Amino acid sequence: MSIVRTVVPNFIRKRFALKFLIVLLLMGVAIGAVGAVATDQISEQTQDRIEGEYRGLAVQESNLISQWAESNRLSTRLTSTSSEWAGEANSEMQQALRERANEDLSSDVRAVHVIEQRGDAYYAIASTRLPSGTQIDGGEQDWIADVSFGDPSDVRVSNVYRTSGGPSVGFVSPVSNTENRYLMLEVATGGIASELQGAERAEGGFTMVVNASGVIQIDEKATNPELDSEALQAYGDQTPIDRALSLSDQPSAVISERSNSQVMDEEYAVGFAPVLVSGAQDSWTVLVHAPTSVLFGFVQTVSQFGMLATGGAVLVMLVIGAVLGYNTSSSIERLTAKAEEMEEGNLDVDIESGRIDSIGRLYDGFGEMRDALREQIDEAERARKEAEVSRAEAMEMNTYLQDTAEQYSEIMQACARGDLTRRMEPEGENEAMDQIAEEFNEMLTELEMTTGQLKTFAVEVEESGRSVQQSAETVRDASEQVADSIQKISDDSYNQKERLQRISEEMDGVADQLEAFADRHPDVDFGDALDSIEEVASMIDEAAELGEETMAESENVAGAAEEQAAELNEVSSQAEELTRYAEYLGDGLSNFETEEEHEFVFQTGAGSTGPGAPGPGGDE
Repeated sequence: MSIVRTVVPNFIRKRFALKFLIVLLLMGVAIGAVGAVATDQISEQTQDRIEGEYRGLAVQESNLISQWAESNRLSTRLTSTSSEWAGEANSEMQQALRERANEDLSSDVRAVHVIEQRGDAYYAIASTRLPSGTQIDGGEQDWIADVSFGDPSDVRVSNVYRTSGGPSVGFVSPVSNTENRYLMLEVATGGIASELQGAERAEGGFTMVVNASGVIQIDEKATNPELDSEALQAYGDQTPIDRALSLSDQPSAVISERSNSQVMDEEYAVGFAPVLVSGAQDSWTVLVHAPTSVLFGFVQTVSQFGMLATGGAVLVMLVIGAVLGYNTSSSIERLTAKAEEMEEGNLDVDIESGRIDSIGRLYDGFGEMRDALREQIDEAERARKEAEVSRAEAMEMNTYLQDTAEQYSEIMQACARGDLTRRMEPEGENEAMDQIAEEFNEMLTELEMTTGQLKTFAVEVEESGRSVQQSAETVRDASEQVADSIQKISDDSYNQKERLQRISEEMDGVADQLEAFADRHPDVDFGDALDSIEEVASMIDEAAELGEETMAESENVAGAAEEQAAELNEVSSQAEELTRYAEYLGDGLSNFETEEEHEFVFQTGAGSTGPGAPGPGGDE
């Protein structure tokens, strides 16, 4: 800047408007130059980008064709390795060929032939389209006569030729383990033509595949890919073909301006790249066409718009700068003077302007800055005082919180050791700490009550368990005694029954003897005696039957008593186990210290209020 000051005259340096005008002129010249250069560079970059896209498209189309050809080459070689084609020509070979064509080969394969060379002639001994024994080297497949194989695994690829199914490419490979047989696949080009993308990249564009002789092999713009009327026609321009086949340091190139009425009715651009097809009869080239007006029309628009925009920007900048320069400079000088007064400490300076543009807002900004500065000074003083008070309060509150936290921590540790009688004392200094104390105290109250109830419950369960165990053992002993007594009664009843039966039988014998004696001595009358004896015998029989029934009832009662004794054994065992668990629970709860023991109350039935509560109208 010192150099500039020495060069620029003082009368210019003293006048902001003049400096502003000179700067505007220099900026206009610079902007014009930069705009022209930038527009030209943008145009060149845009054209280079478009040409790069077309070079990439040519490579992409070339790879597509190469992959298509390589896929069919592999299919041809794989199919030719089958041993089915090495045998005698017969209907089975013909059927196997059709099945292979339908199941394993691409849908683009229009025909498959097994060809046998006989001398200088070639015959189709099996075919999906030709009758067996047809000589093919004089018709559509006459190109096979010029094919030679350096290796049994080679596959040769023909140029496109017309067949009854449309333009096709032939792929031929020697049949394994034979010397004069070949397998040929004829693949239609309509499918691969439909996959080319020249028309999708630009309106009116199209892609062609041309061989080194300038004959169209595949044409994207064919009306009917099956017939492909443009295929096998001569391409009208040999230049891009020769350049594509001579490319060595790059995979593709573009000719941006080309005129040839045999190719397109208007100026066009063509991107080209060689197609790599192993074993091909001739070299192929991909040519991607597009009208120049469509492809590079945007470049011309960018160039024209850039130049117009640059000129307009320079003109508007000069006009507006010249008009506003003086007013701006005078306003800035006045504002500078007022800012100097503020710098000296005069915050009461009048900073006002009638302008509402950026300079006016700058005046307003300086005024607001003055007011804000004045207010900030006052606020800073107030904030300093408030900060001192807040700092003292914060330190006091921090001390209180630390002390209270230590007290609460000591109480919690005591509770954790089992002393549930401790409580926190809210002091009303901090709402959060008071809430913690109240909630903790409520929790301890509930925990203390629960612990006391559990202690009472454990004691009651232990006592009840022992009582149940003793009662069960007493009832069990009584049941066993009842069973023994009833068993003795049953045994006595059985013996009494036996004795009564013997007496009854003896009395029957006496009655029989008396009857026999009465029969021998008619003068003796034993009628009343015999009736009494029979009556007594009948009573003895009834007593014996009653004894038998008594014995049966005694056995039933004895069995019930034994079952009850077994059940009481189980009840006694469970009561003993319950008592043992209650002792364990009581031992664990004894580690907790509480103010008092609390009665454990729970419902045991309808209307009851606790364990052992008497029923309605009954005794406890």
